[in-house]
Amino acid sequence: MLPIKILAIGAGGLQRALTHEFVHILNQRNLYNGGIFVGQPRGTEKADAFNRQDGVYHVVTFDMDGIHDIQRVESIVGATTLSTKTGREWFYSQAENPLDLVLIGVTEAGIAKGELAMDVLDETLYRYFSHHGADSTLCVINTDNLRNNGDIIRDILCNEYPKRSDDYTTWLETNVGFLNEMGDRLVPQVYAVPDEIKEAAQTQIEGRDELITYAEESPATPLILEDLRNMLRVPFGELQDYGVVVSQKSIEPYHDWKLLLVNSVHVPGITHKGTLSGIEYVNEAAMHPIFAPHLERLMEGYAEIVEADIPIAGKSARTYSLEFVNRIRRVKDDNARINIIETVKLRERAADIVRSPNYNASTELFKCDFAYSFATVLRFLTPHTDDYKGITDTGAEYEIGDPDRTIQDILKGAFGVSRAAVGGRISAILSNAVLWSSADTASRGLHENQDFTERLTEYYHRLISGETCLEVLESINSQD
Repeated sequence: MLPIKILAIGAGGLQRALTHEFVHILNQRNLYNGGIFVGQPRGTEKADAFNRQDGVYHVVTFDMDGIHDIQRVESIVGATTLSTKTGREWFYSQAENPLDLVLIGVTEAGIAKGELAMDVLDETLYRYFSHHGADSTLCVINTDNLRNNGDIIRDILCNEYPKRSDDYTTWLETNVGFLNEMGDRLVPQVYAVPDEIKEAAQTQIEGRDELITYAEESPATPLILEDLRNMLRVPFGELQDYGVVVSQKSIEPYHDWKLLLVNSVHVPGITHKGTLSGIEYVNEAAMHPIFAPHLERLMEGYAEIVEADIPIAGKSARTYSLEFVNRIRRVKDDNARINIIETVKLRERAADIVRSPNYNASTELFKCDFAYSFATVLRFLTPHTDDYKGITDTGAEYEIGDPDRTIQDILKGAFGVSRAAVGGRISAILSNAVLWSSADTASRGLHENQDFTERLTEYYHRLISGETCLEVLESINSQD
């Protein structure tokens, strides 16, 4: 049995099809000798399945044409739930092992003081320090795609959690490497995978696997890690043939490109429009005859701005973004799964475009496409009822899952109001600098871009005054 050298907080599919699979490959190549112990933050079903299956599961690579590969992964050596005191104590006891890495793989909503995953990380690191001493070292990787995600984790732990001792604080600041990370692979929920793919996978896998992980083919650069102090002991950098990069320089330009040119394809690019229009799956929305040309124009416009603002030598922003558009068209995934934490996603993936000095040089059509896309997210966040339920263009109700209710409260009761009233609400949203500035950026609203503000107001007003997303977009497409 592999010795436990990595703890993972989170049991989701991206971890299983990214870091866990890469650790397995390193072990298979005799480049590493370490296993992963998993803590499932909510529930017990994945942890129980890992233990029943002795940590073995399969990653099925597929697209709409069928299965391309099935990889048996054997890097997990144990698991527990974090939702009970007993489960957490079992997880903390693993800190007695000489660890190389702690992975935290939860969504943006879980990266804050007081959230279960962060509380567990805080206690895990203290237990490790207490057992191994002030000379020990360790790395932490946050595999959620927030900008400067390692720095965010470090700052929360160092500045927002109670200080336990001076020695521990010094250790946390000097001996723990909080690595910024960029991960990229489409891993849809199992229920979104076509039945014929699941049936074909089951026939090829020996025995029962309750943790089959369905994923697209690995992209050209699935994992980039920023290891400025050369602290990482898991040799991910040896997987150059898989496109993995470990850099001793800042990866901020690459992270910006990922957020603005890949993640923006989903939000604000396509998923809210699809949901509001009654289209369940991302690939269907991305290929829709009205949405498809708009999506390509939108991302080409993004690419021109991003490449002007954040050039990367030898890289084409347009090629990078449109490759992802093609990727999402090949893998079945549901829009609703991606429509969470809208405020953070708009800040990370759209605010930079609004503020860009190169916005004014964009085409008129892109400015329309962009403002409309932003407006559809606000339309999605507009409560139809007092208990924060929205309503689609087809009359279906949905839960508004964004935990930040600021935008939702401003837009409550907006359906059918005058354009002047809409203008006031949009102004209140865009001028709220807290919504649009992260802790490490200058506090500044989006209202200073008057061209964007006027376009956004117009499209949002139309969307809450009886026109559907498809109808408004048809009028924009007719300008092309």
